Amino acid sequence: MSQKSNRRRPRIRQKLGRGSRQGAVVLELILTLPIWLIALLAIIQFGEVYANRQQVALASRVGAEEASETATLSTTNTGDPVPMGVLDAINDQLASSDISFCKVVLEHNVGLLSTTLQSGSCNCPVPGAPFPTDGRYVRVTVFTEMTQVTPNLLRTFGFDVSDRVLHHTTTFRHEL
Repeated sequence: MSQKSNRRRPRIRQKLGRGSRQGAVVLELILTLPIWLIALLAIIQFGEVYANRQQVALASRVGAEEASETATLSTTNTGDPVPMGVLDAINDQLASSDISFCKVVLEHNVGLLSTTLQSGSCNCPVPGAPFPTDGRYVRVTVFTEMTQVTPNLLRTFGFDVSDRVLHHTTTFRHEL
């Protein structure tokens, strides 16, 4: 009988060894799963921002191109709304990605003085980049809320984008 009891003990130890290894693997998974989840959500969110930022940049470019071909800019005054042709061009571009702007600012020096036109309701400061003075130029800035550009996936982890605004500015020479 003493031989049988010696044989059984190693088997019991082997089973306990396997069980503790499996428990350690489960524990490691439980501890690292939140980190993997945060990394996955960050990749998704920043990927959406990057892709849709290109759409906002293209909308700004399309709006500036339309503004550079607008003949009635010389008759506008500061505070007037942005011409509908420019807004329509921007809206058409943004609609392809299901994005809408919250504000569009059109600056130009087509008349005698520099003029700033605005459409939209969000309270966004206009970037203070220097405006070219050696010719006639138009500059279009398109603002959109970050929640239009990306889902707010990381809000529960302290990275909230609901109060942020994405903008892009494009400057073209006035053609007319």
